[in-house]
Amino acid sequence: MGITSSRGRRATALAALLCVAPFAAACSGGPSGGGASESAEPSGDIRVVANWTGAEGEAFQSVVDGFEAKYPGTNVKVEVVPFDQTQTQLAQQFAAGNAPDAAVALPSTVRQFSQQGLLMDLDEQWNSWIEAGEYNDSLKAIATGAEGKANAVYFKGNVNGLIWSTEKTDAKLGVKESPASWDEFTAVLDKANASGKAFAVGAKDVWVPTQWVDPVLLNVAGLEKFQQLQRGEIGWDDPKVVEAMTVLSGLIEKYWSADALDTGFTDEVCGWVSGKHAFGNNGAFVSSVVPSCDKSLKAGKDYSFFPFPAYDGVEPAQAVSGDLFIGNAQSKNPATTKAFLAYLGSVEGQSVWAKKGGFIAPNMKVPADVYPSESDRAAAALWPKDASGAAGYDLDDWIGGEIQAKYRQALDNLIRTHDVEKFTQAMVAADTRSKD
Repeated sequence: MGITSSRGRRATALAALLCVAPFAAACSGGPSGGGASESAEPSGDIRVVANWTGAEGEAFQSVVDGFEAKYPGTNVKVEVVPFDQTQTQLAQQFAAGNAPDAAVALPSTVRQFSQQGLLMDLDEQWNSWIEAGEYNDSLKAIATGAEGKANAVYFKGNVNGLIWSTEKTDAKLGVKESPASWDEFTAVLDKANASGKAFAVGAKDVWVPTQWVDPVLLNVAGLEKFQQLQRGEIGWDDPKVVEAMTVLSGLIEKYWSADALDTGFTDEVCGWVSGKHAFGNNGAFVSSVVPSCDKSLKAGKDYSFFPFPAYDGVEPAQAVSGDLFIGNAQSKNPATTKAFLAYLGSVEGQSVWAKKGGFIAPNMKVPADVYPSESDRAAAALWPKDASGAAGYDLDDWIGGEIQAKYRQALDNLIRTHDVEKFTQAMVAADTRSKD
C-alpha cells in the first residue's frame, strides 16, 4: 500500500485463476496435500516467495535463519518478488504446476486461491493457537478462505487508524491525553482548525483515503457490520454503512486539507511533522517515514499517536492490516512447509523480527518487552490481546480486484463532492456480492 510492506500494502487487480489440468483434482475438492507425508519430520528444501527487500528483507531472512536453526536439515529458498507482481506470478505458477511451497499473501489472494482448492488447510494449527490463547476468532477470520477453513497464517501485523501529532502541536492545543469520546475528538479538531485544516492528507496516493474508511466504519457501524460488508453479506446501502460514510464525509469536508488530492503520502507526514497541519491519520509504520521529514524527532518523545475514539457508544474494534502466508496444497515437502508456516505464526518466529523494530506481532502472546522502541510497544498494545479483542482487517486489501479499483475511484469522487448518496450508488453497482 504505497510505501513499504509494513503497512499492509496495496492489492492490485487480480486475474481470475482458472482450473487447469495440473489442478483439476484440487478444484474439484481433491486431496489437500502433496506426495510426501505431512507428519514427517521437517527436512529438505522448500521454496518461499516474499516481497521484502533492504532492511526488511534482512529481518525476514533472520526469521528464516531461526527456522533453519530450529529444524537442522531444512533449507528455505527465499524468492523476492515485487509486490505488484506477486499475485499474477503465483497464479501463473499454480497453473503451470510449479508454484512455491509457501508465499506471502493478502486476504483477497487467500480467498481466490482457496476457491480453487490450491491451499493447505491450516484449521488444526489455528485451533491449537486459539486454544493456547495465541490468537482469537477475530484474527482467524482474517486468514479464512472461501470454504470457512483457515488457509493462511498471520505473520506480520500493523495497526491502523492512529492519529499522529507532534509534542509541540499537542502542547499548543492543550492535548494532554487521548480524547476519550467522539465529542472530545471533534472538539480538539475544531480547535486545530482555527489555524488551518486539522488534518494533512496525502490522497494523491490512492490507498490513503481507504485508511480513513476502516476506523470510521469500525467505530460507527461496528465490527459485525464491517465484517459483513467485507464478506459481501450486506451491501453498501446498509443503513449503518451509509451512516458511517456520512460521518466520514463530514470529517473530509470539515477537517481535511483542501489540497488532499494533490498531496502524496510522504508530504502528508511532513505536513503534520512540520506543524503546517495538526494531525495525520495512518498506521504504526508511519514512524519509518518521519525521519525523512525531520531526523531530529524521536518517536514517543517528540511525536506520538492516539487511536480513533469510539463513536456514540459503539464498542470499538482495532483497524489492522499486514501480511499473511499461504501453503501450497500440492507441495512436495508438506511437512517442512507446514512447519515453516507454524513457525511464522509462532511467538518464537515473530519475536525474531519484533526485536528488530518496525514489526507488530499478530501472535497475542509475543511479550511487550521484545519491542525495541516505545512507539512499537505503544502500537503493539493496541493489537487484540485476548479472546474478546476485536480486529477488522484493511477493507481495501481485503476486497481486492475490480471492486477495489472502483472503491478507490468512488472514494476519490466522495472527496471531491461530499456526495454520500452518489458514493453509495457507485459501490452498490460495483459490489454486487450481497445480491448474488
